[in-house]
Amino acid sequence: MGRELVGPFRVPDGVKMTSAKYVEFLTDHFLPWYQKKYRAFRSKIIFMHDNAPSHAAKNTSVSLAAMGIKGEKLMVWPPSSPDLNPIENLWSILKQKIYEVGRQFTSKQQLWEAILTSCKDIQAETLQELTSSMDARIVKVISKKGSYVNM
Repeated sequence: MGRELVGPFRVPDGVKMTSAKYVEFLTDHFLPWYQKKYRAFRSKIIFMHDNAPSHAAKNTSVSLAAMGIKGEKLMVWPPSSPDLNPIENLWSILKQKIYEVGRQFTSKQQLWEAILTSCKDIQAETLQELTSSMDARIVKVISKKGSYVNM
């Protein structure tokens, strides 16, 4: 995230997101974007995904390591920790934009088009605010001894 949103992407109908499919997605979509970035930019990136089975699989970890995403470049994700994931707040912002004024959709394609439009409307400053809030989030979670915080 940072100041740039990578995506959105969607899983095609009928496809189960296995580790192999997730690695294929990373190889086809994330890796080309990542490799185009300047070395100084890449050195600051911390790769974050959640504990979905396809993300947590050994095959995924091995593949990420082969891409150079390992050690301090890969966020070790505590279970059930939405407070520590800025993407959760982005989802909330996107849902508000997509469904503003009670908007409803009659097809998946209509919804997907609304998602694409809403993602394009997200300002770089909004993304930066979400990622910059990480230090404060961590401090608050620690002060609450791991309990839920609403930020």
